[in-house]
Amino acid sequence: MSDDRAAMHRAALKGDWNSVQELVEKNEELVRIPITEGGEIALHVAALEDRHDFVYKLMGKMGNGDVEIQNVKGCTALCFAAAAGHTHIARQMVTKFPNLATIKGDNGVTPLYMAALQGYDELAKFLYDKSNFESWPPQDQINLLTASIDSDLYDFATRIVHEHGALAVAEDANGDTALQVLARKPRLAFSCNNNRQGLLLKIITTALPCIKSNNKTHDMNIAHGDAYILFDYLWEAAAKTCREDVEAARGAANTSLKLFFEAAESGNDDFLVELLKRDHNFLYKVNELKQSIFHVAVLHRYVKVFNLTYELGGLKDLIATYIDTDGNNMLHLAAKLAPPNQLNTIPGAALQMQREVLWYKEVEKLVRPAYRNKKNNADETPHELFLKEHEPLRKEGEKSMKQNAKACMLVTMLIATVVFTTAFTVPGGYENSTGAPILEKRKLFMVFPVSEAVATLSSLISMLMFLSILTSRYSDDDFLKRLPFWLVVGVAALFFSIVAMMVALCTCLLFFEHGWATVTLFLVLFASVPTVFVVLKYPLLVTILRCTYGCTGLFRSYHRLHS
Repeated sequence: MSDDRAAMHRAALKGDWNSVQELVEKNEELVRIPITEGGEIALHVAALEDRHDFVYKLMGKMGNGDVEIQNVKGCTALCFAAAAGHTHIARQMVTKFPNLATIKGDNGVTPLYMAALQGYDELAKFLYDKSNFESWPPQDQINLLTASIDSDLYDFATRIVHEHGALAVAEDANGDTALQVLARKPRLAFSCNNNRQGLLLKIITTALPCIKSNNKTHDMNIAHGDAYILFDYLWEAAAKTCREDVEAARGAANTSLKLFFEAAESGNDDFLVELLKRDHNFLYKVNELKQSIFHVAVLHRYVKVFNLTYELGGLKDLIATYIDTDGNNMLHLAAKLAPPNQLNTIPGAALQMQREVLWYKEVEKLVRPAYRNKKNNADETPHELFLKEHEPLRKEGEKSMKQNAKACMLVTMLIATVVFTTAFTVPGGYENSTGAPILEKRKLFMVFPVSEAVATLSSLISMLMFLSILTSRYSDDDFLKRLPFWLVVGVAALFFSIVAMMVALCTCLLFFEHGWATVTLFLVLFASVPTVFVVLKYPLLVTILRCTYGCTGLFRSYHRLHS
């Protein structure tokens, strides 16, 4: 029997129906016998592997009870098809066995939930009509809604909310409402111009009278259509609950505040802008740690959220005085090491350290002078905390800079040695009587000494830059400007020295009569050396320049709150 199960498993994996026919003729029970340690039958395996012809023929030899067989985790073959996104197979199964879509596995997991969780929009919509969603427990219903939002199935989630409005304020197994999940989406965009107002603003003013009353209507500028529509339905449903439930109305402000800070912690600046446009009182609010959204932005390094401070006028000075529960002011939070997800967006420890110093310097301008040396509950000033938090990163940045400098300096010294030696050995030699170069009157002759001089000067400049890097103190300020500048100039000078050396060498070749074919070949070969250098070092130079000089406009106002 074990051999037959193994053969059945191989056939299901490959979709080999002929082999299965032979096996089933000998033993019909094989279609319903588990063939894996997980309790899967052949239908599970074939559905997962997208063998639709095989599945269709196999179901022809199975009854309702056989198709509904679950593995040890309670999953049917339809669950496997849904999890893999095989819409065609799912349609085959549900068309022939309609009840299959309603079978739940462990923890109430259904094929519909699996499809939504994996982000298969078309399949989720198909299974929704077949899964008898109305009979599901409320907890399973809200779990499906939040899973759909997490998977960016906004259109599908909107349909659920439209038909079941009570789910808009329900909490899933993690204690999250649909709005909370949506508020955490970092890419969810709202956009508006001077003549248009964002949808969320409209929703707050018209759909949530328990927070702020306004009867004006506004045009919508939809940047993410499905997400906007979902917001509309969610907030309308929340507003209806506020109007019909006194307790819900009392808690509406707290709910909005919670959403506000969850959006801030996710860097969802567009969400925040739309809220702040309508009610500036949110600016004065703090979370459970007594941090404003700008303190949160500094801690998580959200530039777009922090840039809103430049639009606040004198209010930003007041917010900068807030002290959290640990005694940290805003500069203390800037002194902490950035989260890994923010650091990893910048290549290399040296440039990461540069960005950290930039953040610290920018926040230092915002806080009052007295706060720059104010100690927190751990008896640390902001600068002391910065040094402690960033010491490993500083050491790694120093190590990487020195390694680059040593490697480049070795090449620079070799070039300097070669060009300095050859500068006194001109092509063709010297005349015995006058000591003048024999080829002095040739038109190309002056190219040689000029290129030698450029190569020597460039290599010396490059050597000085790399020597400066090796002897640097590696202080905070050094990472901000000096070290990147020295590295850029050093690498650029090294490139010019290589080019000049190749020009001098090619000039010498042209003075000798080896035939144009041979000379051309040599010229191409030697000219490729600078090209290879550019290909290898160009990304490094661009990255350094972008991080050093491209971030000069990183912190500025975009005039979003008053547009």
